[in-house]
Amino acid sequence: MKKIVLALLFVSALFTTSCSSDDSNSVSYGESTGNYWPMAINNTWIFGSDIGNSELKIIGSTVINGTTYYEISDQADNVFGIQNWVAKKGATYLQRTADSSVNQEGITMNMQGYEIPIFKDDLEANTSWNGNLSSKITYSFNGQNASTTAKIKYTGTILEKNSTVVLNGITYPDVIKTKTIVEMKILEQTVIIDLQYWFAKDVGPIWENTSYNGSTQERALINHILH
Repeated sequence: MKKIVLALLFVSALFTTSCSSDDSNSVSYGESTGNYWPMAINNTWIFGSDIGNSELKIIGSTVINGTTYYEISDQADNVFGIQNWVAKKGATYLQRTADSSVNQEGITMNMQGYEIPIFKDDLEANTSWNGNLSSKITYSFNGQNASTTAKIKYTGTILEKNSTVVLNGITYPDVIKTKTIVEMKILEQTVIIDLQYWFAKDVGPIWENTSYNGSTQERALINHILH
């Protein structure tokens, strides 16, 4: 699964941005209506796309502020090898990225981890949520050290609820279709990312489409193993 708010071209290099603070006034996790992403170590989802198959797998867990977060490994999204976790609080499914240091094309950037709600299973169709994130980013290039602040705004929407979907010959009832638009601004540069995910009850993610910087990536579930 694409690490949310991940990629932008900045100072002629590909960076992974992250955010440590949520500037929203409040967080409401809601009351769950079902398990739309089963989280247990070794749970695995195999996806197919026009460039081949890829595996999404839960490989570990950790407790952060009393909540269990599950580390995920995604063969389709491992450019920098940054740790990435998912968790569920109430009806809210969260994605979290670790504090990281990235060296790309002679540029070194240090960044704090971030967390963003990717969807909420208690919301009705056409209902949205939003928030704002900010992060201080430090980087060095050609012996020069500098810092800046990334500003990120996200808006998520439940597109459909209780849908039935057929993918690769398999029928999935009770599917939630979601869309999240993320706008990132750094030093007057802006990147907009369009993330669409489908989650099936008691199965997890079954389809995703990510569009940003003129490129689109799409894949659909072929098989899954739950523990």
